[in-house]
Amino acid sequence: MKSLALPASAPAPSRVDRRRRLALAGLGALTAAGLGALSVRVVSRDGSAAAPAGEAMVSHQLGWLKGVQFGGNLMALHQGYFAEEGLAVSFASGGPGTDYRTLVSSGQSLVSESNVPGMIDGYLQGQPVVAFAAVLQREPGCLISAAARPLASLHDMAGKTIGVPGSIRGQIVALLRRAGLDPEAVKLVPVGSDPSLLAAGQVDAYYSWATTAVPALRGAGFEPHVLPFADIGIQGYGQALITRRDTLEQHHGLLVRYTRALIRGWDWMVKNPEETARIMVAEYAPPGTWLEEQIAQARMMLPYITAGDAAERGMLWISPTVFEAGVALAREAGTLGAETEVDVSRLVDQSVIRAAHGSHPLRAAAG
Repeated sequence: MKSLALPASAPAPSRVDRRRRLALAGLGALTAAGLGALSVRVVSRDGSAAAPAGEAMVSHQLGWLKGVQFGGNLMALHQGYFAEEGLAVSFASGGPGTDYRTLVSSGQSLVSESNVPGMIDGYLQGQPVVAFAAVLQREPGCLISAAARPLASLHDMAGKTIGVPGSIRGQIVALLRRAGLDPEAVKLVPVGSDPSLLAAGQVDAYYSWATTAVPALRGAGFEPHVLPFADIGIQGYGQALITRRDTLEQHHGLLVRYTRALIRGWDWMVKNPEETARIMVAEYAPPGTWLEEQIAQARMMLPYITAGDAAERGMLWISPTVFEAGVALAREAGTLGAETEVDVSRLVDQSVIRAAHGSHPLRAAAG
């Protein structure tokens, strides 16, 4: 990924300048993680792995470095919620190459994370995975433009150059057509999530996750404008928890305990975002992680964690209607054939999240 280059005659950069350049240089990797490269691994599906007496051994492999984007998971560990459920859970940092759905479908991991388009893709590939909970209740994807030249609606995209990954292109085209706009009037280019292209004016906007990109860009001295996908017609989830369907059937109780602890962990983060960031930086994040950016990111996540069903039904809730909307959009986008049947009940199952909340659901406080 390119970083913003200083002119050859520029003076030596200050400490703040170096931090800004590093923030932009690292943002592409952060937002790549935001696209869903996150995984959870339970070491022993058969219970054979070593664990403290009476506890089930659970290894959760993250798709990226530890930070507040996984804050609720680590707070469930830090506050002892997993231990109260009889679970011995460890978290390992991951990287951009984590193939989360394959890890789950092959049986190497018990649980991982995906999103609605990822689940549809897995279904078409015949992967036996099912979603059972979701951390971010609102689609976190967005189009980011410069605050000085904002894209505030689909209509503002006419005549503009937008950087989007190939997996998003069809959705954008479908939304433009829904709005009665000519997709040919918008130049969609496959530039991924490189923020330097936006800062240099080579694109008018680019796709990323608001929860990770906005704090990083602001930390780099660039003020962004965000056009949330949720505001232009895309329903979705971020960090939807997935497992094999036979695992859900055979180890339902384990998943309920795991989810119940996660609910409490994310609830703790919502109520204590700054303290979560401090704990993450002090005890879990890599050396050099910037506390101020972690605090900003934690605050940015709150409305996504507490939106919609999280406030009405309970934290980490998941609904088939969101997947039904995703299937409809995939058909419009051309990624799902009109004649291809999709059984949404094979994509999502509510039994775990319902059991985890029980008769006293833990509803989200205002974020």
